[in-house]
Parts: sequence; structure tokens; C-alpha cells
Amino acid sequence: MLKQFIGSTSPKLKNLKLLYSLVRKLGPVSIHTLAEMTGYKSVTCARLLEELVQEGLIYDSGIGESSGGRRPLMYVIQPTACYLIGVEITSLYTTVLLLDLKLNILDTAKLQMDAHCTGEYTLNFIADCVRNWRVSHTIHDEQLLGIGVGVLDPIDREQGILCKANLFPADGWDGLPITEKLEQLTNIRVLLDNGTQLAALAEYRIHHWKESGSLVFVSSDIGIRCGTIVQGRMVSSSTEMDDSFGHMIVDIHGHRCSCGSYGCLQAYSSLPAIRDEVVRRIKRGHVSMLHHEHQNIEEIGFHHVLDALEREDPLCLEVIRDAAYYFGIGLSNLIFMLRPDVVIFGGTLVPKPLFYEVASATAQSRLRHYPNSRMQIHPSTEAYDIVAQGAGCMVLDYFTEEG
Repeated sequence: MLKQFIGSTSPKLKNLKLLYSLVRKLGPVSIHTLAEMTGYKSVTCARLLEELVQEGLIYDSGIGESSGGRRPLMYVIQPTACYLIGVEITSLYTTVLLLDLKLNILDTAKLQMDAHCTGEYTLNFIADCVRNWRVSHTIHDEQLLGIGVGVLDPIDREQGILCKANLFPADGWDGLPITEKLEQLTNIRVLLDNGTQLAALAEYRIHHWKESGSLVFVSSDIGIRCGTIVQGRMVSSSTEMDDSFGHMIVDIHGHRCSCGSYGCLQAYSSLPAIRDEVVRRIKRGHVSMLHHEHQNIEEIGFHHVLDALEREDPLCLEVIRDAAYYFGIGLSNLIFMLRPDVVIFGGTLVPKPLFYEVASATAQSRLRHYPNSRMQIHPSTEAYDIVAQGAGCMVLDYFTEEG
């Protein structure tokens, strides 16, 4: 039935779609609450909910508390009524997830991107995962809602095309019509969007949908990016400026950025910037275990720096602390502009407690001027799969959410 919600002009289907969306968001939820929110009569609401139960889309959770009379029915969605495929494609890995309707991960596959991983090869890998899971998890055609794909490179959403691929180790990515080719390979609907926005969507839907209306997801990796949820919706831009957070100026007399400006956050808090600063300080005579492990200092990569952080190298810890401080300054500026209810930290540096602690403390200290602010800052709890989960969520939203 979920697939029937798209494009339907039937008043009944529209009512069923609205009720399903509310049960998805608020469940466990009672008939009384749903009737109040929709304006439907209780008897009408009960009849429509029973139809969703008969279709296997929702069920009574059995946790309603009685106030002396009959225990109220408390509805939740049936997570295995249908399934979603979520995909993240980056220059390092392609991640493919099989998800239920609550975005729980049921199966996963990862492809390490190398010189063999052309666009065609990678899309075939994704299609093979879908075919194998259909068999191993006994998924019927009508149960698979679609495939969501998240990428960090510039895209044309309407055409489903990767416009400009950066840093992929193999050819065949520039201008790749991901949506069209993947639909041909799987005969399933495919949706494509920006990976950072999808990470924000997944964090919001999984953890914060019930109590907040706005969320910002920030990430520090090769680049610095942010995704935004406002009034429960992804904020997408046709201008592909999701990396604009990284070019926020935090020091007008600062380091030169790759964009040509001076003092961008990208020049202080991204992984390449952190690596460059470590190398610069070693050349100036600062002591680091990396100096003894690499005869050619220029061969030090950011993965070496991350490894040295795990071993608590004093120089790398100092550089990370400085990078986190600048990130916190940029984050506080972003908060002042967007005023979100929740901020989520994602990316490679999130598992490094020092970066998150210093950056969040710096941002919070600059917000003390607003003591009544209830804005919360949290690290991402699904840092490595959150984009692919968001891609799957995008598919479910396509069928069940308006707009």
C-alpha cells in the first residue's frame, strides 16, 4: 500500500497516508491523540487505522496503560512491512545497507574503492547486493520500496547525474547517470541526493523527530560540510553549496584556503589542514613520533596523523586541539545564524574525543550570552553508516511524507 500513496488523489488514501506518517513519527500513539491531531472523528480514525493494521503496515504495541477501563490501543509501524536500500558512494568506500522501515540495519556490504571501481563496476556491485539480499532475506518485489543514494560530489538531482567527481581512483564517474543506470540494473525506483543532507535527515528521523523541529549536522573530514533540517524537512540547494560551512572565515588574517580566500575553516579544521599543520611543525623542530617513523616527512598522510592520535602523540594532540578550537568558533557562528534545536557532530574526527570535546565546549562558551537557549550538541551515534541510513530514509519519506 505504501507505493499507492504516491500521486494518489483519493481522499481515503490521503487520510491513510497522513495517519501512517503520524504513527511513524509519534508511535506508540493512541487513537485519541491521532484524532486530536488530524481532526478526524474517533470512529473514523479507528476505522482507517484498522485498515492499516489489515494491510500489515501498523500494529498495536501492547504498551498502553489503563486508567481503570479498557487498555488503549497504542499503534506503531510494522518495520518489516517493506524494506529500503541505502547507499553511500565516496572515493574511499561504497556502503550498501538493507534497512527496515525504522532504519535498522539488517545487512551491510562495503566496497573499498580502488582502480577497478569505475562507475559501472560500482553500480553493478550495488545491484548484486540487492539481488542477493532479495533471496537471502526472502524479500518480494512489492516489499522493496526503492534505493536511495547519497554522494558528496556535485549532482543534478532532477537528472540523477553525478556532475563532477572528485578524487575517485577509477574513471567513469564524471557525468554518470546514477539513477537511470541503477534503475535499469535493478528495476527499482532510485533517488539521489547530497550525502551530508541525508546524514542530517537520518539523525533527525532516528533520534530527534518527536521533540525538535530543526537540526544541523556538521562533519569534518577531507572537507567540512553541514546539512540542515528546518521544520522537519531537508534544506536542499540547487547551487550545491553544502561545503560552504568550510569556507566560513574564522580568521581574516589566517591561512590561505584552496578557494583562494584567507582564514577559512577548511584551512584549519579539515583532515588535509590538520596533516599540513603537523608536517609544518615537525619541519620547525617540534617533536613527534611521526618524525622517527617517516624518513620523508612529506609522505606523512592524514591517516598517519589519526593513528598517532590514537597513540597520544603530543604534537598531534596539540594540533587537533587547535583545529577543534577553530571548528568550535565556526560552529558557534553557524548556530547564531541558523538557531537550530540540535547540532550533531559527524565525520572521521568524531570518534576522537578531544576534537569533539574542545569544539563543542568552544561553541557552548560563545553561546553563554543566551542563557535561555536550549540548543543541544551531540556526537553522531551512527557515524560510519549514517549517510546510507539517510539515503534509505529519503526513499521512505518519498512515499509517506508530504512535500
